Amino acid sequence: MPQSPSTPAGHTPCTVAAVIVTCNRLAMLKTVLDHTLAQKFSAVVVVNNASQDATQDWLETQTDPRLHCLHETVNSGGAGGFARGMEYAAHHTDCEWMVCFDDDAWPQPDALSVFQSLPLPPAVGGVAAAVYFPGGAVCDMNRPGLNPFTSGRGLLRLLKSRKPTFAIDPSSYRQSKPLPVDYASFVGFFVRSDLVRGPLGLPQTDLFIYADDTLYAWKLRCLGRKILFVPAVRFNHDCKTTVSFARNRWKIYYIVRNRILFYKKIAGSLFLPFAPLLLLSILKLYWKNRTVPHIRALMLAGLRDGFRNDTSRKHPSIVTLAGES
Repeated sequence: MPQSPSTPAGHTPCTVAAVIVTCNRLAMLKTVLDHTLAQKFSAVVVVNNASQDATQDWLETQTDPRLHCLHETVNSGGAGGFARGMEYAAHHTDCEWMVCFDDDAWPQPDALSVFQSLPLPPAVGGVAAAVYFPGGAVCDMNRPGLNPFTSGRGLLRLLKSRKPTFAIDPSSYRQSKPLPVDYASFVGFFVRSDLVRGPLGLPQTDLFIYADDTLYAWKLRCLGRKILFVPAVRFNHDCKTTVSFARNRWKIYYIVRNRILFYKKIAGSLFLPFAPLLLLSILKLYWKNRTVPHIRALMLAGLRDGFRNDTSRKHPSIVTLAGES
């Protein structure tokens, strides 16, 4: 792994608030908070997204003065949870930066100190951490990416490669210098608080889950601010499985709809030439999960709403469409 940079002489560490969204994963949340509170975050905001387990009771017994617990009565998904936590951190703490992560992810022991040692000019609005599985392998689902649609040549290379992902190569994790990227996930994503209070605003809540983070990061890039992938800032993500539909079949709808919305946004006028490759990736998703009940209805609804830019469908109706209400 890359070496941590040394702190420049006279450099004053910035204040950073952690924003964590949790729902019904108390055992994992305890682990995450142990790792997080062991570091010098100025505040730790936990959004309890309407958990039905003992999460609220346990959080109310915690005494660390940096801990701010927001107990929601309705589960607004990751998008709504992060929007709620980021708004709170921006307006109710003194943080200069905030960092987002899930209730199954946590900063490695030196993550915060390494981040605070970075000389970040005002043009840098976001920093993406290197995310690993606890065993040390790169966590593919959290690899930042580059937009290939900046030129026709880039799109041509993408079409020839037949890859539906624009993520940076895992070899980038072994370099020492930061790498400019165009989007990143909310596991170890740092953003300036003044941007959240100002032109960047909050994540798009009606996305519910999936692509709320990558679209948010892309919005930051569209504001003219840079995002740096910093290999020396490391997080763990204990997601033991990839996306599974054994439970929560409704996730299929959001994966399809929000994937289309993301690609439409970053591709712009080049979306139509790319659409066949996108549809191929969705077809592969269908074929891999074709035995999942109601998958056809969920995918067709996701396709229709994605191409129409329609995010008005409410979560309870999607759960009903999945036969899980």
